[in-house]
Amino acid sequence: MGELVHANAVIEIRRVLETAGYDTEEEQGPFNLSAVRGRTCLIVLCSDDLNLLQRFDMTPYTIMLEDTKVRCDKLIFTGNAYFRPKEADIWSREQLEHYIAASAMARIYSEPFDLDEPSVATYTPTAAPASTSSFTGAIGDQMLPVRITDRDAVRIAHQDGPTILRMIPYWYYRYTSRGEANYKGKMVSFDDEGSGWVNAINGLETDFGDAAPVLGSIPTDADVMSPVNTKAETEERVRADLVQKLTKRVRIKTTSGDAIFAEEKEFRPSPDNIEITVEKVYVPVWQVRGKKDIVEVNAYTGEELSLPSDEGCEVF
Repeated sequence: MGELVHANAVIEIRRVLETAGYDTEEEQGPFNLSAVRGRTCLIVLCSDDLNLLQRFDMTPYTIMLEDTKVRCDKLIFTGNAYFRPKEADIWSREQLEHYIAASAMARIYSEPFDLDEPSVATYTPTAAPASTSSFTGAIGDQMLPVRITDRDAVRIAHQDGPTILRMIPYWYYRYTSRGEANYKGKMVSFDDEGSGWVNAINGLETDFGDAAPVLGSIPTDADVMSPVNTKAETEERVRADLVQKLTKRVRIKTTSGDAIFAEEKEFRPSPDNIEITVEKVYVPVWQVRGKKDIVEVNAYTGEELSLPSDEGCEVF
């Protein structure tokens, strides 16, 4: 998102908050808006700057209301795919569109409006957990199927709030290594084969056990993330890691008369002898948005994903 998009988002979010009864004020930093309603304070940041987003999320802000220090809630609108908040709430593009439309209709018909109504972005599958029949569109994407429902994700996350299904791109690779080295009658083999997963956004290796990708289609209301690391970059990195993994250090003993000599020698496979195939595979993740925490649950394995935790304090 560009600066103009963020500036326009601030204008629209301010209008939404004022329709909901907040008194708003533009701020010059480290956030864009502050909004107060009764004894509730909400501060808003629209940005794609990862450092700014993390600093904003980790810092508790307080305000004096009627001689009482009140901790502010935080709201973020961003297009940064890396950012995973611990405390702040995030509005997706779809959620912002929903609130803009709902608040506009409330102003037109002079009806009450609040932010606590359910978000239209919540995904509710109609099929059984292990079925892909709830998917729509052409079947042609490599993916791991959704086996955990949104209700299961809420239970696993121990959070009560709306859910969003996110499709996280991974590079799924398979490799075959062949070759050997000979030295003083010692033969070292580099034969090996295997597979692995690399997150296409943060580059981290992940173990999904014996999971195998299947052809499917992505739900139309899912939040599909785009790769940051390219296929070529990932293949180059995997090849370098495999060369390091398959490198062997061997102790070789030789004799001369009554003397025994020992030496250690390192044998490295040739990168040209390692064949690698890389495919993009989407892994489904439920994002459960509670009141204070956002928890992510792998929709294939049912595993709760870890999130960073930081502390700090700033008063404005």
